[in-house]
Amino acid sequence: MTPKTGGGRPWGPIRAENPAARKLAETLRRHVDDSGKTLAVLSGEINMSKAQTGVYLAGKLPTQAFIAALIRATVRPELRERRQEEALALREQAMRPAPRTTPGAPVVAGPGAGYAVELAAAQARQIETYDRLTRTLEQRAEVERAKNNSDKLVMVLLNMIHQLDRRVNDLVKERDQLLARPPGEALEDAERKLARAEEQEQRARAELRRAEEKQRQAETLEARVTDQLRQLTDELDRLRAGDTTSPLDTLPALPDEPEAGPVSADPVGDDIDAVLARASQVNDEDNTTLNRVTSELNEPTAGVVQNNPPDNPTVLAGPSVSAASPLPGVPDEGQEAVRALLRRSPAPDLFVRFLAEAARWENVQVHGIKRQNAKPGAPLDYSGYLRLRRQGSQFGGFAYVYAEHSSINLRLHHTRDQLDAIGATQARTLDTGHRAYRVSIDLTDEASLTQALHLATLAYDAT
Repeated sequence: MTPKTGGGRPWGPIRAENPAARKLAETLRRHVDDSGKTLAVLSGEINMSKAQTGVYLAGKLPTQAFIAALIRATVRPELRERRQEEALALREQAMRPAPRTTPGAPVVAGPGAGYAVELAAAQARQIETYDRLTRTLEQRAEVERAKNNSDKLVMVLLNMIHQLDRRVNDLVKERDQLLARPPGEALEDAERKLARAEEQEQRARAELRRAEEKQRQAETLEARVTDQLRQLTDELDRLRAGDTTSPLDTLPALPDEPEAGPVSADPVGDDIDAVLARASQVNDEDNTTLNRVTSELNEPTAGVVQNNPPDNPTVLAGPSVSAASPLPGVPDEGQEAVRALLRRSPAPDLFVRFLAEAARWENVQVHGIKRQNAKPGAPLDYSGYLRLRRQGSQFGGFAYVYAEHSSINLRLHHTRDQLDAIGATQARTLDTGHRAYRVSIDLTDEASLTQALHLATLAYDAT
């Protein structure tokens, strides 16, 4: 078990030459824990590299200057003098360890045999924390993209609403002028254009409200992800402190991705409809992304059914879904919501057969979604999509399944050529959303079901 000091985040093992040196390292770690500061922050305040700070906190006898600087940075002013005296006294003891007095007792130097066990446990924890940190970095990139999309969309829609307002005013004037003339096609055309422009303005304002809400959600998530990154980075720093054999040389990093091209807006006719359709699509994609990250950050522990094979393999058709036996893998609280979606699905039987097969795979769990700003204890949401996850995986769900559309979104990033090479001719590649989930397939016939299950197997094995 990786040792902890003062109930804080775990540290790596201490490699000290004698008991006094070990106690000194434990004392200094406790001061760091009590201060609540990360190693990155602390290193900056004491003007020392993070690596060297970690070496001293891992048991190497520190200098007096290091002790004084660490106490000054982590201890309240009224206690600093006393704590510094205690730490310096331990340093003196460590420099002059008491000789063994038991005749014939072997002199053992170094950290002892138990250190190897502690080190192995700490390095295993390092790898686990590294994986979590990598996923959190991916989540931050997702949230940043969603926020950037919303920021751009708000500007586009504000400009569009301004232009639509002018267009409506111009069309009102044109209609009023035509009203003074005998009725004709020109008046009818002006009235059609006016009605269309007014409807477009209403749609633009509705999309603007959605985009502004996504901005607020993204800002909230960004703060949560940033805090989690800080905690995980510090946890990894602590576990690697003084470990010269660490299996991890550097922290994970994500390559920068090119920003999406700007959305153009033409205030006239079909061009406006096209931009509004794109605005709706971006809002939908960002909504899915933000809900997915929220769900993964919250990692729900309730509403899950593990290894739940279907009790009744009967194929379900649209009208009979509500009266069928329990949907495989779906928790009781989500049964009715998913059934309601299936009643609108183009291929409910195929969707249920996919779910029945995937839910029986080893350690597969079916999750609802914990929505943004949900109160503690609130039921999970099953009205949008389900998440299929392999228990213990650090990579989130291997598939997101949409009952209403009988659509499967998979944690794969195959190219078109790669999909064709494995016979997944009905699957499609995606250019938006999370970069790990770039393959989707709609269930339309037996061939598509076979291909979807094959792709789901690949995604399951990869997680």
